[in-house]
Amino acid sequence: MHNAYEDIEMLIAKVLAGEASPEETAALEAWRTSKTENQRYFEDLQRLWDLSAAARPAASRPINTEAALQRVKKQLETPVVQPLTARKVSMGFWMQAAAAVLLLAVAVFMLRPDKTAPEQEIASNNATIMVDTLSDGSVVTLNRNSGLTVASRFNQKERRIKLRGEAYFEVAHNQAVPFFVEVQALEIKVVGTAFNVDNRSTPGKVIVTVSEGKVLVKHLEASVLLVAGDQAIYDAQSGKITKVLTQQNPNALAYKNRILKFEATPMNKVVEEIQNAYNVSIVLKNKNLAQCPLSGNYNNLSLERLFELIAETFNLQVTKQPDGQWLFDGAGCGE
Repeated sequence: MHNAYEDIEMLIAKVLAGEASPEETAALEAWRTSKTENQRYFEDLQRLWDLSAAARPAASRPINTEAALQRVKKQLETPVVQPLTARKVSMGFWMQAAAAVLLLAVAVFMLRPDKTAPEQEIASNNATIMVDTLSDGSVVTLNRNSGLTVASRFNQKERRIKLRGEAYFEVAHNQAVPFFVEVQALEIKVVGTAFNVDNRSTPGKVIVTVSEGKVLVKHLEASVLLVAGDQAIYDAQSGKITKVLTQQNPNALAYKNRILKFEATPMNKVVEEIQNAYNVSIVLKNKNLAQCPLSGNYNNLSLERLFELIAETFNLQVTKQPDGQWLFDGAGCGE
């Protein structure tokens, strides 16, 4: 529906003129009820439309609302606009059509949001994960040292943002206004879903992990459709998007939910995952610990409890150093 109607005003005009199909009427209804401001915007235009209808005689045949609106909008773009009154309606059929739509077009021009509004920047620092709710109701969780640039016309024809770093998106459903995430040369399109985009953990790669719904990942002419549980990796050097059958990293969302899963995972990799999830620094004093395999599920534990369980597994001593680092020391893999 969005591709067929670049402007929501065109769809409103068709519905008010009684020319919309049931599908178009349903699409406008979804847009109208998605936000209070959308409802108010529609009601304002409807009142103006009703006033213009009362001021003009009935047309002998259906008005081509779309064509009339396009001509009127072209007139609005010129420096001088000649006013069109109800008394001129009798001059002919197309003048009736223009009069019927002119008031709506003028209202659209005056009521629409400022096109020159600046882009919005949202960023997290080195120590804090940030959770922010966008103007459309979507919730974004930014990992540390990450940021978003929200387009100046966000939530009008589309919802478009640019990402640097890593973020988890819980997108508010709105079929009429698709949601786009740009990261490097990659474009990710959704309607309403939950997914993670990682542009920080592996240089030159973007990892997209879908929790709910569907996501279309696109680069140039190549695209991959992902559903819940899927993961795709984009390689910036080759430009290829690869859909992985099994998620390469089951802990992709650990920075957000602190749910860690390990299956015979070497301790050096375990340490990396814990550091990312809890924003701590860990040192393995005995290098022999690096390849010790750890298996287990740890669901949103405190850091102290997590360390306690790992220490019991491998008979380790865990101490916090004056510089803030945590030191893991032991003879080896449970020795």
